[in-house]
Formats: sequence, C-alpha cells, structure tokens
Amino acid sequence: MARTTKIIGDIRQALADYMRSEGCSCCRDNERHEANAKRLAKLLRVPKYKDGSGYDFTRFSTASKVLKARRR
Repeated sequence: MARTTKIIGDIRQALADYMRSEGCSCCRDNERHEANAKRLAKLLRVPKYKDGSGYDFTRFSTASKVLKARRR
C-alpha cells in the first residue's frame, strides 16, 4: 500500500512538473519539458517512438482508444 501511494505521488508530481514546463511557445522551457516527459514515460512505462524522437503518449490517449474502437 505504501509503495502504491509513493508511485501515485511520484506520478502526480511528475505530471505537475511536466504541465508547468509546457508553457506556451514563447515561454516553454524545452529542456525541462523533455526531461519531464522522459520522467513521466519512465514512471508510466511509455515506449519511445521507433525513431527515438520522443515518447508515444498518444497511444494511451482517450482519442486513440476511440479511434481503435471505431475501426472494429
């Protein structure tokens, strides 16, 4: 139970850090944004794109699941 609580706390903090670093295009902290995306991907076991350009968070999005359901 304590481990689960710690994991949830780590994910919550990582997500908050990611969102804060996102900003708009004029004030985005790209280095922190990339570091925070990497941290979230590691916590959530999100794979990298095949070309290594980033992490495939989209595969887990609600929109992605809706599209897959429509194709069935």
